[in-house]
Amino acid sequence: MDWGFMAFAVASTLSLAAGGVLLLAGYIGTVPAAFSFGLKTGLPVLLLPVIGPVWFALSRGPEFRRAAIQLIAGVALVAVATGLILGLGPHFAEKLAAEMIEAAKNR
Repeated sequence: MDWGFMAFAVASTLSLAAGGVLLLAGYIGTVPAAFSFGLKTGLPVLLLPVIGPVWFALSRGPEFRRAAIQLIAGVALVAVATGLILGLGPHFAEKLAAEMIEAAKNR
């Protein structure tokens, strides 16, 4: 295994996991609170996956600042993981496939 691949695997996995946890925590904080403000506020938050909770959290001021930060940071981390996987994933897959073919030829 290559150190570059290990760094890629660790960075993409940890950023995806941390982003998912932050998104989940932000959703848990905003969706029930949005429904407590009424159905008119709760439905857009529930039906618009990321935009709805972020809109709700930002429009309510400092009391939902933590949820807004969690949602925005979660989206950023998931975007970083997606970029890593889509950007560097094919490079490492091609490299590992070439190594496997070369090892099969040398048998």
